[in-house]
Amino acid sequence: MIVPKSLKDLETLISDGVEESIHHEYKSADALQNTEHYKKEIAKDVSAMANSAGGVIIYGIKEFGSGENKHLPEKITPVKRSVISKEWLDQVISNGISPKIDGLRIYPIALEQVDEVVYVVEVPQSSTAHQNTKEFKYYKRYNFEVVPMLDYEIKDIMNRLKYPVIGLNFEIEEYTYEEGKNSIFPQYKPFSLSKEAVDPPKKYITIYTLKVFPVNNGKTFANYINYFVQLPEIICDSDAVKYLNKPNEGWVEFYGENTFRDIVGFKNAGLQSVPEYGPSRFDPVLPGLRGRSEKIKLDANYKSVECEITWIVYADNASPQKGNVKLNNISIIKTGDKPNLE
Repeated sequence: MIVPKSLKDLETLISDGVEESIHHEYKSADALQNTEHYKKEIAKDVSAMANSAGGVIIYGIKEFGSGENKHLPEKITPVKRSVISKEWLDQVISNGISPKIDGLRIYPIALEQVDEVVYVVEVPQSSTAHQNTKEFKYYKRYNFEVVPMLDYEIKDIMNRLKYPVIGLNFEIEEYTYEEGKNSIFPQYKPFSLSKEAVDPPKKYITIYTLKVFPVNNGKTFANYINYFVQLPEIICDSDAVKYLNKPNEGWVEFYGENTFRDIVGFKNAGLQSVPEYGPSRFDPVLPGLRGRSEKIKLDANYKSVECEITWIVYADNASPQKGNVKLNNISIIKTGDKPNLE
């Protein structure tokens, strides 16, 4: 989930074409008006986000209304801080939703012109159902829409207090290293050799690794977690594909769980000492935290592919949780440490 905190972050969302999703919504400045109609819409949108998977609503970015760019950010539409203040927005949300949403945050992002601002509302996934008190209805997000909830859906949300709610977080780790040495003769460089022979061009190799973390969004810890992630075969490293299941043509699936093996000792293997591991055990994930990651190596050209990754999680006695994420919306983390893909 991307939570912009600066003008540069907002401009990046627009230039990168980050699409709306179940976790992400754009609203133009016109959506913040001091009338009962717009107050009702604000309460509706925010409560729906909390009742679903949580996310971010950005007031001050207009999306394209139609065509192939629909649901993509078009431009910044500034909000006048002197007319619509952070305190006013916070009050509208608090007065229009019951019970109040714990952990909700509003970030004003100042723009270049004085008195102009964009409001970023970060909405956590809630452990109870929130009602829009302007209409006395419960709402949820479904794809790009806000729709009324059915009775069983409200009951499922109430069960978040009883069972863990496990979702998946994704990161792409980028590691770049230089292949070979910088020079064939580091101490002696005879003039008879060309510069290219003495100092050959450096060759850099980049490894991309998809990391998957189970995250506990509920109020009780999770003992047992099992999950399945499906992604297009074309974005995976060819060697990694050999060890993955293939549920459908062109797709691969890998399995993850919250197991861990303790090091119980070391043994000699030739000139090296290697660790000995004990039996696997489950490593519980506490509320608000994320568990150990599973990793899969990606193809070097994965960025050229537009696709969606889907997943399903099973945890304790909770209902299965499903979700998806667009590949180009996953954060890239640059690291100086070579990834361990074992």
